[in-house]
Amino acid sequence: MARKKGPQVQQAYDYIKDKIINFELAPGMPVSDHALEQELDMSRSPIREAMLLLTANGLLETTPTGTKVAPMTLEDVIEICQVRKAIEVAAINIIMDHGGLTRQQKDEIGDIYTKMQSNKDPVQNYYYDDLFHNAIMEAAGNKRLIEISNRMRLQISRARWLNFVLPERMGDAEKEHEKIQQALMKGDREACVESMSEHLNRSDQNFQKVLSSPEYAPQFAMAMSYISSLSRKNREK
Repeated sequence: MARKKGPQVQQAYDYIKDKIINFELAPGMPVSDHALEQELDMSRSPIREAMLLLTANGLLETTPTGTKVAPMTLEDVIEICQVRKAIEVAAINIIMDHGGLTRQQKDEIGDIYTKMQSNKDPVQNYYYDDLFHNAIMEAAGNKRLIEISNRMRLQISRARWLNFVLPERMGDAEKEHEKIQQALMKGDREACVESMSEHLNRSDQNFQKVLSSPEYAPQFAMAMSYISSLSRKNREK
């Protein structure tokens, strides 16, 4: 089980994590506990603990020359997508084994789905997409599965911005979420497993397409720059 974080450790953890996910700290970039000490106005001890946790969760890595943001390789993305598919399908089967979603769970997932489908801002859509998948995992109620899912979703979080490079993927994902939502509400195990598998397979194919093709490198660089700029502006508000 994940160790409970103290308030300052949690603050430092969230701050560094968000900067990594939003490409303010790009893959391969060195991360200095001294610089973070100045940015966060806190002692180095909770910052170092937060960095150790982020290393354990796969967002940072330690090298002989110091700590840096973990690279985002094609092999890593493929492996994470394989694990993510396995655990999200397992969650659906657990839900169906217990008779489907409760009324409260249907209302919660339905509310998230409605907000996700009605929100055309890509950054906000990303947020609701994450909530949607997390709500399905929570509905399964398996703590260990949820813990693994949280780690996988954290590690894949940067790759999901690759959808900015292929805008048509956003529209396709909307249709795929609709199929998942409908199957969940009906309690249709087969349709739900099939639609979730299709959704995650297509996301995986998109990630692989962008990461393996040099032709997409300029668009990906622009997407990273846009996301990091937007993140800085939101934090300064």
